[in-house]
Amino acid sequence: MPPKLTDESLDYLLDAAGLVLTAEQKADLATTHEALTAMKARVRKPRGRMAEPAHTFGYTAEDLA
Repeated sequence: MPPKLTDESLDYLLDAAGLVLTAEQKADLATTHEALTAMKARVRKPRGRMAEPAHTFGYTAEDLA
């Protein structure tokens, strides 16, 4: 399980970056952090070539006419 972003750690990171956010912005950022953490877990798994559909083309003769 990935570590949770606590209010204290978020405040530390924001202070280190020199950012001043409202409580609403901090809450939005915390929600975004949770979604990004979940996304990182999904994309860091081994995948085959077919996981990248942009590398395959399925044109028919009618498409090219």
